[in-house]
Amino acid sequence: MVPHPLILLPPSEGKASGGEGPPLDLESLSFDEFNKNRTLLIKSLGQLSKKPRVAQKTLGVKGVALDKARADNADVLNSPTLTAIERYTGVMYDSIDYQSLDEAAKRVFGESTLIMSGLFGMVSPYDLIPAYKLKMGAKIRLNKACSAIWKPLITKTLKTAAENGVIWDLLPNEHSAAWDPSKISCDVRFTVKFLEAGRDGKLKTVSHWSKALKGALVRHLVANPERAGSADSALKLLDGFSHPEGYRYHPQMTAVVDGATEIVFLKTV
Repeated sequence: MVPHPLILLPPSEGKASGGEGPPLDLESLSFDEFNKNRTLLIKSLGQLSKKPRVAQKTLGVKGVALDKARADNADVLNSPTLTAIERYTGVMYDSIDYQSLDEAAKRVFGESTLIMSGLFGMVSPYDLIPAYKLKMGAKIRLNKACSAIWKPLITKTLKTAAENGVIWDLLPNEHSAAWDPSKISCDVRFTVKFLEAGRDGKLKTVSHWSKALKGALVRHLVANPERAGSADSALKLLDGFSHPEGYRYHPQMTAVVDGATEIVFLKTV
C-alpha cells in the first residue's frame, strides 16, 4: 500500500476562543520530546504577558487584540482546550473546511497533517491546545526566534516521519525556517506557487488567494491519499485539480527550486 503524503501546514493568526476540553496536558500532545521546550516557552510567554509594551512589539497586535492576546497567553496552562483543527481558523482552514470532509478524508487528514506552532513546535490536528498568540518568528527566549529554537527538534522528527515519503510543504517562509529540508531523506518535496497572468501578459505571484488555494489543495490531497503519497502519481493527480477562482496546474512551469519540486498553479485572464 502506498503511504499517505506528509502535509506540512502553518497555524493561523486567528484562533477560536474558548473550548470544551480540559486544561493543557503537555503529556497528551504529539511529540513528547518537544515538552521541555514547550514548558520553557510557555513560561516565557506568561512573563511576556505582564509587560504591555514588550507584548505589543513581540506579538504584533495592539488595542483590544493585544488585551486578548495577553489574557490568553497568561492563562495557557489553565484555559479550556480545543483540538488544533478547531482552534486554528482563518482563510486556509476555512477553505479546508474539515467538518465537511467525508470520514475517509478526515482520517487521512488526521494521519497525514502536521501543523507548525511557535509555542508548541509542531502538533497533530487532534491535539488539544488552548488559545494563545505567538508567531514563529517571535523572540521570547534566549533572544532567538521560535523557529531557531524549534529547528533542530522539528528537523529530527521530520527526518523519521518523512523518510522515503512524499512531503507537501505548504509552509510560508516564517515557518519554513523551523526545519531543514536538506537533512530529510524524502522521496520528493513539493512546494506550490500561485500565479496570475495580467492583461499585459505579465505573471505576478498571488498573495490574496494563496491561503484559500492551499486549503482547496489540501482537500484534494486528502481525498486522494494514495496518489498524493506517491512521487510517480502525485503530479498526475493535479491534472484533476482546479480552484473555483480559475487557478489550474501548469506542468510546463513546474521546476526544481532549492531541492523541492515547485508546482505552479496559473490563472489566465
